[in-house]
Amino acid sequence: MNSPNSTETLTDSPLSTSLEPPQFSMFKATEIAAAAAACAEAECYEQLEQLKKTEVVPLLMEWFVQQQQIICANPTEVAAKLRKMVAGGARKTVVISDFDYTLSRFANEKGERLSTTHGVFDDNVMRLNPALGQQFVDLKNKYYPIEFCPILTQEEKIPHMEKWWGTSHSLIVNEKFSKNTIEDFVRQSRIVFKDGAEDFIQSLDAHNIPLVIFSAGIGNIIEYFLEQKLGAIPRNTHFISNMILFDEEEKACAFSEPLIHTFCKNSSVIQKETSFFHEINGRVNVILLGDSMGDIHMDVGVERDGPTLKVGYYNGSLDDTAALKHYEEVYDIVLIHDPTLDVAQKIVDMINSTH
Repeated sequence: MNSPNSTETLTDSPLSTSLEPPQFSMFKATEIAAAAAACAEAECYEQLEQLKKTEVVPLLMEWFVQQQQIICANPTEVAAKLRKMVAGGARKTVVISDFDYTLSRFANEKGERLSTTHGVFDDNVMRLNPALGQQFVDLKNKYYPIEFCPILTQEEKIPHMEKWWGTSHSLIVNEKFSKNTIEDFVRQSRIVFKDGAEDFIQSLDAHNIPLVIFSAGIGNIIEYFLEQKLGAIPRNTHFISNMILFDEEEKACAFSEPLIHTFCKNSSVIQKETSFFHEINGRVNVILLGDSMGDIHMDVGVERDGPTLKVGYYNGSLDDTAALKHYEEVYDIVLIHDPTLDVAQKIVDMINSTH
């Protein structure tokens, strides 16, 4: 028998054919190395796929640069946000949009101003009750210049906006307009979708991307408008707005609280929407669409660490260089007098096409 210190190895033993320790260890090492290589290859493949997806970003940025009505003050930052959105895909995306003059058009082909959701009452009440209609018109003539006054601060404007909205809502409630009457007002209104808006909303629904319509207007008007134009409200759509409450006879009896005006579309009115935003907390990438300074904080309710791409529709005068400059400072992309949703659609198409 060999001593423990013998120079003979186990290969000389009859048991060596079954145990083969050296060869067995070598096999495991080879297997581990192969597995590691496979993992590295998979990681490289995934990274390569991610790069392929983001290759579309320079093409879109180049298209932006070619469009005269598009201002992109910081292309590098915009491209970085787009790459993250493309990598995250539709399942990581949520769209938060204003309605008046964002999803709807500001003016028609003749340059005539179109209506907002509150303007539906301005347009229709005059023919039914001229005295009441004039009250709506007088309110607009008084407070609209204050809303866009370049001298007053936002804090100085807020009390005036609260007065405007509150008085207008009181007129609606005191008149006890019926739901059927308001639906008819919408049919005859001068609210017009931006070109491509219907396709945009339906494409979001088709790809299960939530659309949050965050409006200081009247939410019922938006709902009736979508029902009339689309046949039904898409299942992906959620509203944060001033809602008319109806009594058992379906007549206006109150408005929802808190009041939402131009300059409080932020955390001050988002508390009651906490449960909804918690439901979409995996949607870390936000496409924000607005047309005013009051729209830039509409993403405050989103639980996220992803980017917000802010697209602003500028409907003001091109001679007002200070206002235009302000838009450039707060919006990633500024669209000047754009009656379409082409830019928003291209961004969403890019996100959808890579998954």
